[in-house]
Amino acid sequence: MSNEKTNINWDLIAKHLTGETDGLEEAQLAAWLSSSETNRRYFEDLERWWRQTEQLALFGKIDVAADWHKVKQQLKLYQPSNRMMAPRRIFLARFHKVFYAAAAVLLLGLMIPSVYLYMKPKVEQTAIQYVEAVAGRGEIKTIFLSDRTKVILNADSRIKYPAEFNGVERSVELQGEALFDVVPDSRRPFTVSANEINITVLGTVFDVKAYTNDETATVSVASGMVEVDLAGGNALLEKNQQLKMDKASGDFEKLTIDADLYLSWVDGALYFFRTPIKEVVNMLNRYYPQIDIELADDDYSILISGKHDNKRLEAVLTSIIYSTGLKYKKTGNKFILYQDK
Repeated sequence: MSNEKTNINWDLIAKHLTGETDGLEEAQLAAWLSSSETNRRYFEDLERWWRQTEQLALFGKIDVAADWHKVKQQLKLYQPSNRMMAPRRIFLARFHKVFYAAAAVLLLGLMIPSVYLYMKPKVEQTAIQYVEAVAGRGEIKTIFLSDRTKVILNADSRIKYPAEFNGVERSVELQGEALFDVVPDSRRPFTVSANEINITVLGTVFDVKAYTNDETATVSVASGMVEVDLAGGNALLEKNQQLKMDKASGDFEKLTIDADLYLSWVDGALYFFRTPIKEVVNMLNRYYPQIDIELADDDYSILISGKHDNKRLEAVLTSIIYSTGLKYKKTGNKFILYQDK
């Protein structure tokens, strides 16, 4: 077995993880990673650890970058010299020993502020004044919160939020669907409560769909990372990932999606992907307030997929009928979808 040199540039790795590298430094890191399998494995372990500490920082309210700098300084003490190379197994044992010791120190640092926040005396705060914004049927409304976070409400949705975010977090309540473009603030996480779903972020773009009369609820991420808490567990979502929950059973799954398609409603488009026919009907009723659409039978188990840029109701219904075999009859402003038996 050959002794493989692993000259680890901790400064370069730390700058990459904190987003401070330039083009030349990224090229140097890529060359180092491709030079050996050991280098790649070290980097993947460190990157995974860094992601986990970033999520923990949501609750510890600490400066992860500063703590990483301290850990990095400790790790550098164990970097083997170029003149005198210990056997690989001895180096690995030393590296892992200090790596896990450093991790324990960092986790302890994350826990202590949380314990302090929990134990410190409660300070009475002035009454919070709330604002409620509503988008009616057939309407899409854009609002800006006090921290400049942008919220786009979909049709038949409402949001409740403080007139000013004065506390240690930014919390809002949602009924329906909204796109959030959250302004980053590492000291004040942004949380959205929507029925039985709670979402926590620092700064990202994501969509929450939680209508009371739909069978499912979804959280879709366009950029950044979000944490979703549910009664049955929690999940971390990154760009182009979606959490989909069955509201009746509480079961949920994490899917890979094209976020641009799921968010195309912002531009007035209709997008379905294996969407139950009941939810499609609900969506059409929200988009077209002047009419009512019903199913002749609530037991239809039809799934609809497709994107509709044409906003004419007749064009959308024609497409649905073509793909499902359903038919419709119109009486006044009411459309009834039915299936020949």
